[in-house]
Amino acid sequence: MGANELDKRRAAYAARQLGAEQHRRPRASRTLTARAQAEREVAAHIAVADALVAWDGADNGFAGLLAGLAGALDREVGVFWVPRGDRLRPRAFWQTDTVELGEFKVMTLTSRLPRGVELPGQAWQQLEARGRDGVDGPVPPRWRAALATGFREAIAFPAVWQGDAIAVIELVSQEEPELTDRLKRSLAAIGHVLGSFLAQRRGVLDEHLITGRQAEILGLAARGLSGREIAERLAVSPNTVKTHFENSYARLGVSSRAAAVAEAIRLGLVD
Repeated sequence: MGANELDKRRAAYAARQLGAEQHRRPRASRTLTARAQAEREVAAHIAVADALVAWDGADNGFAGLLAGLAGALDREVGVFWVPRGDRLRPRAFWQTDTVELGEFKVMTLTSRLPRGVELPGQAWQQLEARGRDGVDGPVPPRWRAALATGFREAIAFPAVWQGDAIAVIELVSQEEPELTDRLKRSLAAIGHVLGSFLAQRRGVLDEHLITGRQAEILGLAARGLSGREIAERLAVSPNTVKTHFENSYARLGVSSRAAAVAEAIRLGLVD
């Protein structure tokens, strides 16, 4: 292993450790010093670089990106939004295993946000990082659902390419840190890196929340068919069915077959 590769792995490990440690801290101790803020921002840059280097297809790539950013910036939920026409739609969803999201997740995965509406729509329109807490200004229904599950703060920032936002990343938290000017600058830099990366992979931005084949397989699973029975029904290999199941996990923000089926039914993606 070369020195550069070893350095990258050490940096990625340090970023993951920092994110994990921050998630373990009790909320009362999360008042950030300037040094802690700087370390968090550095960890975010490292996490993004690590995710892009390790990019392994759209679903795993989006999951790794959201998990890395959320861990580095101490957030519990990450949503990757993409513009389709005049609306933002969710492309990928990530959450920690320690939070229950209730209606907030359902409302997020079924949302279609116009420019300027809610935090992701504002970041899309204004081409800059935006933040909000749980008390200021009008409270849209989706954010009321977030408040009901214990969330207090969110940030959203665009992935920018040639003066346009080709995606928006939203990160939601139970704590209430300030969106400082320095953090805005860090997110702007990350947004340009992501914009350049994703501009070369626009096809992954245009897909639906789950593909038609994934919906078909989840629908058959909902009817009680096993993976082997689904493979026989569709004349594909069991490994192909397994891959479709696993790819649907990142899109639906779950970690098991049963949870994916339940989420797809709840969202009306399968009968």
